[in-house]
Amino acid sequence: MIYQNSIICFIDVGPNKKRTFERVLWIASDRSQVVLINIDDKKKIPLPYFRDYKDLLFYLECGNAQIEPIDPDMRLIAPDEKHLNKYSQRRNEKFAIIENIVCIEPDIYIPEKRGKLVSEAADQFKKQVNWVYSLLKKYWFYGKNKNGLLNDYFDVGVSTSERNRIINTGPKPEKGKSFIITKEDKDKFKKAIKKFHTDQGMNLRATHKHMCEEEYPDGHYRKYNELIPIVAGPSLRQFLYWYNKEYNKKKKVAAKFGQRKAEMIARSHLKSANGDLQGPGALYETDSTPADVMLVSIDHRTVIGRPHVYFVKDALNRLIAGVHVCKTPSWEEEMVALENASTDKVSYCAQFGIAINEEDWPAKHLPRYIVGDRGEMKSKNSNNLALLNIRIGNPPSYRADLKPYIEQQFRSFCMRMREVIPGGVDKEHRVRGDKNPEEKAAYTFEAFTKLVILFVLEYNRKALSEEFLVSQEMFVDNVELTPLSMWNWGMKYNLLQEQPRSLIRHALLPKEKCKITRSGVVLKKLGYFCQRGEDDGWFEDEMIEGKSDITVSYDPRNCSSVFIMLKNGKEEQLFLAEKFKEYEGLHFEDVNSIMKFKKKQLTKVKAERNQIEAELDIVAKNLTQVEVAKVKEAQKGKPRSVRFKNKRNVRKLEKRIESSANAWTATNVSLKSQVISTNAKHDNQAPMIPSGEEPQKLNKMQLFLLGKSQERRL
Repeated sequence: MIYQNSIICFIDVGPNKKRTFERVLWIASDRSQVVLINIDDKKKIPLPYFRDYKDLLFYLECGNAQIEPIDPDMRLIAPDEKHLNKYSQRRNEKFAIIENIVCIEPDIYIPEKRGKLVSEAADQFKKQVNWVYSLLKKYWFYGKNKNGLLNDYFDVGVSTSERNRIINTGPKPEKGKSFIITKEDKDKFKKAIKKFHTDQGMNLRATHKHMCEEEYPDGHYRKYNELIPIVAGPSLRQFLYWYNKEYNKKKKVAAKFGQRKAEMIARSHLKSANGDLQGPGALYETDSTPADVMLVSIDHRTVIGRPHVYFVKDALNRLIAGVHVCKTPSWEEEMVALENASTDKVSYCAQFGIAINEEDWPAKHLPRYIVGDRGEMKSKNSNNLALLNIRIGNPPSYRADLKPYIEQQFRSFCMRMREVIPGGVDKEHRVRGDKNPEEKAAYTFEAFTKLVILFVLEYNRKALSEEFLVSQEMFVDNVELTPLSMWNWGMKYNLLQEQPRSLIRHALLPKEKCKITRSGVVLKKLGYFCQRGEDDGWFEDEMIEGKSDITVSYDPRNCSSVFIMLKNGKEEQLFLAEKFKEYEGLHFEDVNSIMKFKKKQLTKVKAERNQIEAELDIVAKNLTQVEVAKVKEAQKGKPRSVRFKNKRNVRKLEKRIESSANAWTATNVSLKSQVISTNAKHDNQAPMIPSGEEPQKLNKMQLFLLGKSQERRL
């Protein structure tokens, strides 16, 4: 366990457990004694001493001592070539003085014999005895290595700890005033950097000026009716010296532009974005970008602006696994891009007249992990990806560098599109004199989608970038460095998974809990039904499989039908009820707009209802008073029973009179209705005419019919 030059750490058994380091210089051949020297302080090096070998072993075994594996003075013992070449001659001169006596062991360690040897060496080289002793101590201190005699300039100079100065060193300023920076001043500097440099975007010169005005006024004077500070404080040179010493490059960018910007443009590039990936499908990156091209409407008459393109890309081999072109980014469009990445591409390309084989675009799988934008992939709908055993990652805001491959894809895509499509957008914001890309717009949405698919097929066959790192396995297998070849080569690791399209769509579609009513399953105020539900009585019972509500999957792009999942795992499609057929084929946003319009209009009309009803209320109130007065006058002095006699006869007669007067063939249309009241006691059948009205004589036929009605009644 113990060898020459071993460093042993002795641990004090006291409460402080102080540590002492000693170096082994010599071990007796019979393992009876060792020579040790303390190496705690190189400025006060003691002489070596003898110690019993067994005692040392005992300390090591009981834990009061331990062997240190690293020499603390390797910087001097093994210096670099430059330092050695510069000071080796002086080292050799020193070593020559003690070279002949250090090899006389163990006599050189015995004080009685050492003194004689040192005196002889001092006389021989005409040096002081103390000088020879100092060389011996250094030689032993550094492990009997002659490099220990080198000049130790490593610790020369100002220490790294800050010193509190009372006066400034160096040349004095011309005005005779010097400002000494203290800890309080440095706190003010940091405060000024935060306030003026970071928050307000001032440069360092302006920051120093405003800091001195606020923090170091040396009195004030009045001008323009304002108190103007007399600026004093540290100089700009002192402020810049502190700033350059306190802030490295990354901190300077963070102080000026913020921490997020610093992480993007000034961080170290020590890690790899795909260092832990094992094969295709381990990680997908997805995002969207506005394409640098203007499109026209389907009739080629109107410019409709820039489309958005979604890409889904494998991070390891850079293959584009999925693509989708849309007009506005949203979760619904992201959903379609993910579905495209995980389904067969042959039928997809055939929709746009592009014939390919499965080998041309083999990506039809689901990944293990997917990293996306914090917009779509942070919505609650993205949680549905857990049903497909996909884990989601969302990088922090403004950290596009954490998904670098998809971001670089946008750059190459936009550059390629500007080359081949007229109407390319070269600048986000045009100035006067720039060309208007809308004037050359010619591609429709469908034609542009076809071109995007051809770009993907082209990209997957092209060479990878210069920054792509080739592994040993790729070198051994002689892999062609294209995304498509890398994908096919990496398929032996097979981290991919496949699922039926119906399950993928069910997992990606947004979901919402809906009530079951007699009008159907109600989603966003629309009712849905299916024939099976009608046959099984779901809507009469207002329950499906014993529950009054159910989770509905729907595609926000079309409200014509929705899906529900039954207990047996089968998916049932529900369609719009008959009363809502007017909305069939509409986007849910369009339906929502119609519903909002309905609510707005009803709210507006309801607010006017009181005013509209007030007209009828006033007329009815006045008319009621008039009619009640007429009834009282007509029944004045009559018994109450008269009011309820002959109701049927009078109603029938009045109906015939009214109908006769209003008939299209009537010659006298001004004939008024009159209430005829008869009394069975009067033999002449004379009608009772209400007071205030002119009596109108009945013709003979009317009198005859009235008499017949009375006879039947009696």
